[in-house]
Amino acid sequence: MKRCISILLSFLFLFLFTISFALTEKDYEHSMNFYQKLVEKKVSVEELIFTLQKILKKYSDIEVNLTPVREKLLTLRKFKISRDFYRKLEASGANFDERIAALKRIIIKFRNTDADLSGMERKLRQLQKVVAGQEEELEEFEAERGTGTRTIEREFEEGEISGVEFEEEVEDLEEFKEFEP
Repeated sequence: MKRCISILLSFLFLFLFTISFALTEKDYEHSMNFYQKLVEKKVSVEELIFTLQKILKKYSDIEVNLTPVREKLLTLRKFKISRDFYRKLEASGANFDERIAALKRIIIKFRNTDADLSGMERKLRQLQKVVAGQEEELEEFEAERGTGTRTIEREFEEGEISGVEFEEEVEDLEEFKEFEP
């Protein structure tokens, strides 16, 4: 009889312990609110992507709809690819008309996303002024650099966040094909 009571108490303890640490939909809402605060602070796209990847990994085992997270992640990855393409275009010495057209396409395509487009819009206005003959000197394109805190960016680039190492994931957009517009 005493043995049954001790076994019963052990199971009860395990059950209560499991319940106290189980992730809930409320936890997911808090994580998404944190993500939204990052968007409002206009942190870099890399930090937004990193945060969404962590949310996907953390909540993949619970019964919560992660479709919006996957869609946002796909959109931000596409924006990052487009932004990097523009930087390569600029570095290769493309003429002003090509750069203006590329910036316009990027701004129009990603206007309603979580990405901070202010640097690209500023660069577009500057290029348009140069083409119109109003401004002679161009500044370097620095969209989204230095917008986040330096420690997070440095840790992210080094592959370590808060003492937890992570492997750099290959950007495989194939898994998101179903979410393409």
